[in-house]
Amino acid sequence: MNGINSTLIKTQDSLITLLRVEDGFINDKGETYDREGTFIDFPRELSSKQRRPRDPAAVEKRLNHKRVACLVHERRNYSYYHWTYETLPKLIYLSNHRKELKIDKLYFHFGRLGHPYQRQALRSLGFQYWKIIDAKRIKSLKASEIVVIKLNETRLEPSVDLCKLIKSTFIKNPTANPTRRIYLTRDHVKTGRKIINENELRFLLDSYGFEIIVADNLSVAAQAKLFNQSNYIVSPHGAALANIAFCEPGAKILELFNQTDQTTWSQIYSTIAQACGFELIPIAPQQTTEIGETDHRSDFYADLKAITAVMAAWSA
Repeated sequence: MNGINSTLIKTQDSLITLLRVEDGFINDKGETYDREGTFIDFPRELSSKQRRPRDPAAVEKRLNHKRVACLVHERRNYSYYHWTYETLPKLIYLSNHRKELKIDKLYFHFGRLGHPYQRQALRSLGFQYWKIIDAKRIKSLKASEIVVIKLNETRLEPSVDLCKLIKSTFIKNPTANPTRRIYLTRDHVKTGRKIINENELRFLLDSYGFEIIVADNLSVAAQAKLFNQSNYIVSPHGAALANIAFCEPGAKILELFNQTDQTTWSQIYSTIAQACGFELIPIAPQQTTEIGETDHRSDFYADLKAITAVMAAWSA
């Protein structure tokens, strides 16, 4: 890393690395420069190539006497999963170290902040909306200090420490004996992976005492509480399962996939479950003559026989 006025800080919790640059500037691509306009090669989730020096005089916005925290790797923070496991941990760190870092503004890259869950999380962590700068509107800025935040792990393999950090932020008093059974329906979504035989599946799960849940209708805090109170969860693969981080050890999860080719299945939630002490069982779709191989967004038939077998085993 170059730059005589930059400081790289490895934090004690090992999840976060900070780059602090005095009188530095940053652009909407997440490229950071020192006061002389020299590019600082700070490894991030986004691929970073050596850049040519930039003219500091060309910076669009100057925030004198301000410390700006830059969340520069938010390419997909419109997804609830990516927001929860990529953006939220950085915001939690900033919130927990606000006195030490004395951050005045947040500079967001690549994402949108229009979703209710984003605003709810920002409010709960003490960040006021007027303190946020959108990189889509301001292409570059300079400040008395630029603080770049890096998450030290891939979003595809969240560690148990990362899950604990997320959980502890919203769950202060964990449920001693979780008893709720929930089914997370996607019947309302516009992005696909709906279950064609949804009514039959609901009837089956109702016989086992499951509640039908539309996660999108709940606040972040309410989703966290719901999952913490639940010990049985059934859901098609989707972002709502990001909430399993709030569960207690021993939770049982049934993840319904829409593709028969298991090599195409995402391992994200299986990884989280293994790290946190949950039992997660993936279920392939029912193969029918009218629906063959499906893509990532295709609707599908749930395999009711396979689901019944798992329920019977869990109830034994």
